[in-house]
Amino acid sequence: MGHAQQAKNDSPLHEQCTTILSSNQNENFVEIEKEKTIALINAWEENEKAKAQTKAYKELCSIEAWENNMKTSLELDLKKMEENSEVEKAEYSKRFKKKIPEIEKIAEAKREKIEKLKEQKSINLKKMSEKLSANPNAYPPKTKTCGCF
Repeated sequence: MGHAQQAKNDSPLHEQCTTILSSNQNENFVEIEKEKTIALINAWEENEKAKAQTKAYKELCSIEAWENNMKTSLELDLKKMEENSEVEKAEYSKRFKKKIPEIEKIAEAKREKIEKLKEQKSINLKKMSEKLSANPNAYPPKTKTCGCF
């Protein structure tokens, strides 16, 4: 049996079959290697796409967080400004309320001064009228119409 096997292995037909089988195996091996390479390339591509999507998602989240922080910061600034505005408004209101009596006092003093001037003018006119009534030739009173005559 061992000799018969040896004879089969040495025959040209066996050699041809072995070559065909071996070339088929090589083709299968090459095909399998090609498929394996393509599968690795596809897996790499999917992995890179996933990495790019993850990176983009992280950047979008970062931008959204920045935007939210900026909005919150602006809202806090606005609230501070409103509070400061209310405080300033209250201070101005206090100042205004303190100034009102001062203004009223000044206005009253001016009114009194005008009343005194009015009374004095009235007294002066009464005196002038009495003088003119006492001496009818003195009418019209000699008043200067121009400073030089």
